[in-house]
Amino acid sequence: MKRGFFCAFAALSMLASCNTNTEGEQPATEAQGEATEVRTVECVASGDVVYVDLDYIMASSKLFASEGRALEEKVQTFQQKMVTMQEGWAKKEQGLAAEYNKLQDDAAKLQEEYGKGLITTLNAQQKQEELQRKGESIQSRMTALQSSVQSESAALQTEEQQLAEEQMVVMNKFQDLTRRAFEQINADKRYKMVVNAVSVVDADPTLNISDIVLKVVDELYEADNK
Repeated sequence: MKRGFFCAFAALSMLASCNTNTEGEQPATEAQGEATEVRTVECVASGDVVYVDLDYIMASSKLFASEGRALEEKVQTFQQKMVTMQEGWAKKEQGLAAEYNKLQDDAAKLQEEYGKGLITTLNAQQKQEELQRKGESIQSRMTALQSSVQSESAALQTEEQQLAEEQMVVMNKFQDLTRRAFEQINADKRYKMVVNAVSVVDADPTLNISDIVLKVVDELYEADNK
């Protein structure tokens, strides 16, 4: 189910390179014999292209912990209820079908006994009327079952649609949070491109900025819910 929550952005285009800070503003070489100044790069990864694992971010986010996990449990409960109800319908239908088959066997046996003169006409008529009442009862219960199945199926469909809408809301929230997180992280245009890990065949792990994005996503989520 979790993947039902996870976005599949093929590529998220963000822009430009890492920031640099200097320890002071003096030139790299002030005079012959002086050491070159050390510059600190404030960037998790080197290079203009980095990647994120959106599945990991979603599964680890406070959004999922607060809303996604509860919804996941609701979906699982719904699926179990649906299976139980379907099994119950099938069991009832099979029971009625078995009763109907037995009724047909009894009718055939009655006809055979009457044909052989093993039962009186009066007894045959009485048993035939009894079989007819059983047949009407089976038909009545089958009609009631079909009506019940239709009604309960409609209720299940409504519940399923509601859950799908709730899932969409959570996904929309996640997409909005990640979009804003990327805008904030890349406000200085340090990255030229951010791609989804599902599109990455091989990469240096230092190019993975998922934890940075997750941190900002959580901060934005908490701010939205204050």
